[in-house]
Amino acid sequence: MLGAEMSAADQSRPGRQGARRAVVTGVVAVLVVLAAGLALLALQPRTTTATATLTVTPRTEAGAGAALLLADRYTALAGSAEVLAEARAGAPALAEVSLAELEEGTAADRAPGTATVAVRVTLPDRDAAVTAADAVVDRLVEIGAAEDLVDVDPGREASPSDATGSPAATRWVVVSVLLALAAGLCAALASALLAGRAAAGPAAREAGHHGTDVEQLDDLPGFREAPPGSATTRPPAAQPQTARTGVTATAVRAPGGTLSRTALSATTLTAASLLVLAAVAVGAPPSQAGDAGLDDTAADGTLTGTTGAPPAPTDPAPAAPTPENGVPAAATQPEAGALALSSVPLGADGVAATASFGGVLLEERAVGLTVTYPSVSLTTDGRRALAHVRLPTYNCLTAEPPADPVAAGCARSITEYADLADPELQVTRDGDRIELTGLFPTYTRPNGSPPGYTGRAYQLAASITPDGPRREGTAPATGVVRIGLDSAATAPERGVTRLQHPG
Repeated sequence: MLGAEMSAADQSRPGRQGARRAVVTGVVAVLVVLAAGLALLALQPRTTTATATLTVTPRTEAGAGAALLLADRYTALAGSAEVLAEARAGAPALAEVSLAELEEGTAADRAPGTATVAVRVTLPDRDAAVTAADAVVDRLVEIGAAEDLVDVDPGREASPSDATGSPAATRWVVVSVLLALAAGLCAALASALLAGRAAAGPAAREAGHHGTDVEQLDDLPGFREAPPGSATTRPPAAQPQTARTGVTATAVRAPGGTLSRTALSATTLTAASLLVLAAVAVGAPPSQAGDAGLDDTAADGTLTGTTGAPPAPTDPAPAAPTPENGVPAAATQPEAGALALSSVPLGADGVAATASFGGVLLEERAVGLTVTYPSVSLTTDGRRALAHVRLPTYNCLTAEPPADPVAAGCARSITEYADLADPELQVTRDGDRIELTGLFPTYTRPNGSPPGYTGRAYQLAASITPDGPRREGTAPATGVVRIGLDSAATAPERGVTRLQHPG
């Protein structure tokens, strides 16, 4: 029995050594991964993001819808090369910042439902980022001084105390610690498994065909009763008696032991959980200075909101109809003009809107402009919607779209048409005010041949608001349209603008 106990004690030493080796391996792995993460953090280039805001406030109730559309316009203008060049020229502190660096580091967004635009500038120098954000907002406010429907006012100024640095050190450290712990657990687990397999080899060979459980018996009493060479044989019944005389049967396990299935599963699950937490920390959206706490209320109290981190605004520039930019390919588009004579039955809650607008710039040429005077009609029952757009175009030798292109001597060009239904057409209603937006592929109607797509598509948004009492289901209306970066208000001299309700 003493020999069995000594054997068990000897066999437990490799187990303790293997556990100690696994712990040391895990600690080393933790330290190595953590050191690598912190070293990468130290090598990351440092940048600073500063945020300034501006607010578009309607001057009249009828201009509430225009405020949102014009806020989108100023959101796009904030990143334009022209505005950034003028802002840089007006700020001597930005003389060392190149225009390309300023363009790359400037971003603007507007939270849905608000008319507050947040301008964010990211540069290596903190003071330069703050100066640039304020300079861009100041330039946009100067441009907004010419607006008729809205006031463009500066909001919160950028300040060094509110600027945020990049990379985010706290997040980087958290991710590094999680990855280091996961790597340590995996390394310890691998070390323990390898040690267990190495120690299990000799035990398996010693057990041989007797199996993994070998009964160790004290044979001293039998040796005394029947010494070697004796003719006396031990009866089979004596074997159980030996067990009753104090002989202990001990099951021999592989030296060093092996990890139980429970420990193996727990270790693996913990490492996987740490990796998942690290992935979540990496993918979480970064907080921006100025995202919270901005509550800019319009002068008339109609527009309030907090700027957040909404999706980047859709590029308003005209785009060719390809699947990549969201315009259906020719194979999936309806035939040109197929929806021209269609409309949505209004039902009990529907509305029909018709609006004619002033001149909007389509393209600035080397000499003169190409302008259009849009007409928009919409029918919706509250669920489905269908819009028709008519775009007569003119080539003008003027600095801006004239109120009357014929009187200004503009040359008439082709008229383009577009029809768009939901879900590509987005329509929202706020009381009696209607807003629509969508990417409209255009087509022409040449004489003697069927309509055909032009290959152009325009990002168009329009807002139409009642401008008088409703009589017999019809009310006069006013509104604004935006195509690309340019916008125009309704023009009564060019056509009717009204809202029609069923019943």
